[in-house]
Amino acid sequence: MLALTACDRAAAGVASSALSVRAAWARSADSGATTAVYFVLENGSGVSDTLSGVSSGSAVSATMHMSMQQGRMMQMAPVTSLPVPAEDSVSFQPLGAHVMLNGLTRALVDGDTVLVTLHFVSGRAVEVRAGVRNP
Repeated sequence: MLALTACDRAAAGVASSALSVRAAWARSADSGATTAVYFVLENGSGVSDTLSGVSSGSAVSATMHMSMQQGRMMQMAPVTSLPVPAEDSVSFQPLGAHVMLNGLTRALVDGDTVLVTLHFVSGRAVEVRAGVRNP
């Protein structure tokens, strides 16, 4: 399990009472660039689910990644799925799990918002409204 380090400065969208998102934020970036989105994903139900993909209309592609320390180097690797245990949460944070938005279709500036949709194996989808800020 990952620990939460992000500040709760941004609003988050909620698609169902079972799965919700809080503390969503994204790093500011220029159009065409890559940025990261962070949040806490909570599963308030008694049934586990698996995050199986992400999408955003604000980028050419959206992917999940995990940062990890290997020796003295930090490395990042793509993740195709991420379990979300029943009655638990998963934190997406700097130097941990995060969503990468590649090829931004517009600049993301401090105070803006960006929408990301989380897709689950169960068929559910959760829309995340992340506040943009300079870290």
